Amino acid sequence: MGFLSIIENKEIYSFMLNDEQWDRLKDKYKNLSMHMPCCQTRAIPKKSKLGTQYFAHHPSSSCGFSSGESREHQFCKYLILKYLHENGWNVTPEFRGQMPLGETWIADIYAQKNNAKIVIEIQWSPQSIEETKRRQEKYIASGIRAVWFMRTTQKNKWDVLDYQSYDLPIFSIWLNKKNYQLIASGAFHNWDNADLVEIEFIDFFKALMTGSVQYSLKPHARRSLQVAMNTIQCWKCKKPTNTIMEINYFIPHAKGFTKIYRLDVEDLSHTHNEILNQPSLLQLYQYGVIKKRFSKTRGEAYLSNGCYHCDALQGAFFSHHERNAENMKYSHFIDVHIDYDTQIDGLWFYLD
Repeated sequence: MGFLSIIENKEIYSFMLNDEQWDRLKDKYKNLSMHMPCCQTRAIPKKSKLGTQYFAHHPSSSCGFSSGESREHQFCKYLILKYLHENGWNVTPEFRGQMPLGETWIADIYAQKNNAKIVIEIQWSPQSIEETKRRQEKYIASGIRAVWFMRTTQKNKWDVLDYQSYDLPIFSIWLNKKNYQLIASGAFHNWDNADLVEIEFIDFFKALMTGSVQYSLKPHARRSLQVAMNTIQCWKCKKPTNTIMEINYFIPHAKGFTKIYRLDVEDLSHTHNEILNQPSLLQLYQYGVIKKRFSKTRGEAYLSNGCYHCDALQGAFFSHHERNAENMKYSHFIDVHIDYDTQIDGLWFYLD
């Protein structure tokens, strides 16, 4: 099984042809000069039960070449190659590349579009995380971004969370044997939903390529925060003041905002603390300056809410017990940049 054939002295990849063109090729291939690139054996256009268009050696062939890949592995590659080709990428399966110091590597799929270079690896056979990291370092050293889809099971789809990151984007993939659909996972719908997405593999890949699957701590990416407040009575001056109960972080996108984390006031980074202490926001939402105040109860100073009127400490313990979800007030979305002090977990999100 292969994706490339030499037809009338031209290199033709199977994913370049649509269904109608493929059917026409199958009808007339016997009248064409058509052979496999690894030898001069005649090539036969075929389609697997999963839908993979491929070229096979004529039965008379004595060529010993074999990719050693399963039909599922080949089908994954075919879907990606076809999608990337149709969207303007120059794609090559089984691409042989080289690191700056001369060490070589072979990728399942290499794609280039303008200055963008990517590698996609479908790991259908078992591979240790140490080996995956070693291979990933080769791509990084070569200036290429690489994404991995690791074969797992629906039950074990969570395993990739143990080692995925922005520099090592790894997602789960498995075959649903009931309907023979390839399913991908490894990203959350949002922070409040504890389960991972499970969608068709190619749809997941399309979302990844179009920015609809994003890492929460993606460098230089735009993020938003929103404060959630309750109105309470200050214990000292007895006046009503808004108290920030939580700070929620979001990824803004074309369809809205996807929640990626929630922080308490005392976990705010210095930069985001300064943003929330802007006089315009204090006045608009009537909450006190967020700063370190000494608490006799805790015996220490910590980043805390204060009364808008008298600046008295509104302790975290009392704020927690005065939390009223039904009467929560929310600020507008405030654009921020994630800094090194921001205590947000690095997770992948499917922006639906």
